[in-house]
Amino acid sequence: MQRAFAPRLRQLHWYEIALIAAVTLALCIYLPIVVKRSAVHGFGDVQVFFRAGWAVWTGYPLYEVADHHGWTYHYPPFFALLMGPFAYPLDGVPKPAWALPLRASIAVWYALSAAALLIAIDWWARALERRSAPLQQSDWNAWWMLRLGPLALLLPFLGDGLGRGQPSALVLLTMVAFLVLYVQGRIYAAACALAIGFTIKLFPLALLIFPVLRRDMKTVLATAGFSLLFLFVVPTLCLGPAEVLKLYTAMWTQHLSGIFTGVPNPKIAAEITFTSYDMLSIGAMLARIGAGGLPTTDTLPTFATAGQMAFNVALVGALLWIGHGRFWQLTGPQPAPSEALLIGGAILCAALPVMLSVSQPNYVAFVVPLVAVVQFDAWRRSGEVKVVPLLIAWAGVMWIGMVATEGGMWEPLRVIGLATPALVALLGSGLICLRRAE
Repeated sequence: MQRAFAPRLRQLHWYEIALIAAVTLALCIYLPIVVKRSAVHGFGDVQVFFRAGWAVWTGYPLYEVADHHGWTYHYPPFFALLMGPFAYPLDGVPKPAWALPLRASIAVWYALSAAALLIAIDWWARALERRSAPLQQSDWNAWWMLRLGPLALLLPFLGDGLGRGQPSALVLLTMVAFLVLYVQGRIYAAACALAIGFTIKLFPLALLIFPVLRRDMKTVLATAGFSLLFLFVVPTLCLGPAEVLKLYTAMWTQHLSGIFTGVPNPKIAAEITFTSYDMLSIGAMLARIGAGGLPTTDTLPTFATAGQMAFNVALVGALLWIGHGRFWQLTGPQPAPSEALLIGGAILCAALPVMLSVSQPNYVAFVVPLVAVVQFDAWRRSGEVKVVPLLIAWAGVMWIGMVATEGGMWEPLRVIGLATPALVALLGSGLICLRRAE
């Protein structure tokens, strides 16, 4: 059904060309700013990953090396191995001969992240287009707006991830690839994509709920196999079994155990504040509201933890209830993989920022697929490609929420964190879209 959409370079009005140019300029102009902020002034998280790339290849303790902020690496060794070309040593230590200069590393990393973001948006748009009936396109070109709409609406949050040097765009690409490939029946490619995402950050594994519900053990086992390859086999070949065992022991005891329980050790507590103004989780929002500002401790109070768990259970329960008969079946044959599974996956991806105990504005990148779904659903119900006023208003709330958090606007806005309730509202819209899906 992709023929129902206008060719990329035809039927474009001046305001569409202006929007394309504005987004392109924003991405291009931001590069030198990122390089200057990260390489000259030392802002962002990028040195965490570059230092990890240096440590893992030179024998320095991976989970003890810190960047200039004192921040450390929290992820599996495989991702650090991939950071080898960007290796950035501690001050006073010679740079490895194979590593790029810091400024070049930051520029290349930004370009890779931006490319991953654009590819993820395009793949997702193509998956939605395949299942669409013809739409009227008098004012707006569907091909461009399905891609530019989510990008433009979430631009400050996407820019935050690119500016921090976080791998959010790469993780988004792996999750989109899994969902799209899985619906196409390419289960081994899908399993490989999900395993790569899992080895960068652990939470993409949540998407495995879909093959589990569908009793698709082939995909589950394929994901387990690729995960074993990336998490253990490749690091063992590069570093040796004893070093890999030591690394995973350190990763759990020094990092993950405290993050998962919400009671970090002093070292992690100095790096992560679970209730800070920029944390998007339901638990963080409840803790701030309960304290009337920032809580005095870095741990979530019992009521906030309970509220977080209740929200998570309620959302997953609603997803499974509405999705029953659409993308999974308790008994009998499973429904064919369809648009309903894509929508369910988009809802779960978009829920991650408010479900995870540690989630900052760069995690809003995972909301992109659901914004596209809601936009596309509005077009199909009207039969016409047009601006969706409710999405524009929603994006305005998100932008105000980010400005309030980062700029210290009116204190109640910072305490609540407008982005969190706005994301919950979008999840509700996604569930409605899922209910409409066949």
